[in-house]
Amino acid sequence: MNNNFWKTCLTTLLVVAGAALLATPARAQNSVYNDEDALFGFRVLSGTGSGFEGIIDLGQVSQFDHTFTLSLGNIAGFMSTNFGSDWFTRQAVGQTGFTAIQWAVVATDNNTNFTNDLWSTRNPAVRSTPWTPQVDQSIPSNGIQSVGSQYNNQPIAPGTTSAIIQSSSNPNSWTSWQPGGPNSFGISFAFFNPTDEGNTNTVMAFDYVQAGATNGVQQGLFAWNSDGTVTFTVIPEPGTYQFMALGALGLVGLNILRRRRAVRA
Repeated sequence: MNNNFWKTCLTTLLVVAGAALLATPARAQNSVYNDEDALFGFRVLSGTGSGFEGIIDLGQVSQFDHTFTLSLGNIAGFMSTNFGSDWFTRQAVGQTGFTAIQWAVVATDNNTNFTNDLWSTRNPAVRSTPWTPQVDQSIPSNGIQSVGSQYNNQPIAPGTTSAIIQSSSNPNSWTSWQPGGPNSFGISFAFFNPTDEGNTNTVMAFDYVQAGATNGVQQGLFAWNSDGTVTFTVIPEPGTYQFMALGALGLVGLNILRRRRAVRA
């Protein structure tokens, strides 16, 4: 009889403990930034969400060697909830030609190989050629690292993989390193002149800016779509174009040869 009593007590305790575990809400996942992660950042010039900004960690910049659509979760829902249903089309008040939300993507090798190499978007309509490298790129590299540190350990927005919303007045906010921000010296990350940002519907070039190199190199194109998705399109190396051209010439030559043979026949 005593054994049955203790068995009943133990069973009851297990049931209660299990119910308590099921009733405990899942902990919100916090953001994590690693060196050489590509940060997708945007700020709000006017309207819904003014005074706030968003940052999405896209993962390691080395992944951008092929064309694909990034898996970021429900970014459209995140944007509509925090920045208004018109977030993609809303025009900035008092700034002709600008959408209310301006965005860019940046990355740096700050403390992996300590090169201060940079990666950044560029609006081709504003600047047609890749960003020009400098020997000392420590200021923009440290700036991107600071934004990443500010991003770190914040609650990730529900339904997204890595998006956060934060005050644009934070000491190392995305906004603080963009034109007009206290850390920017009037240009993006005190380096990209005049800005590395674009309108929501702008297809942005994405450049690799190796410290000390002669020229920057365009690696591809970023597009932010009205459904919230972000796509990357790789740009083939010059050698690839050369092989394509040789292949095309070969096809032309083959067609000419076939026609000559057909005429002789």
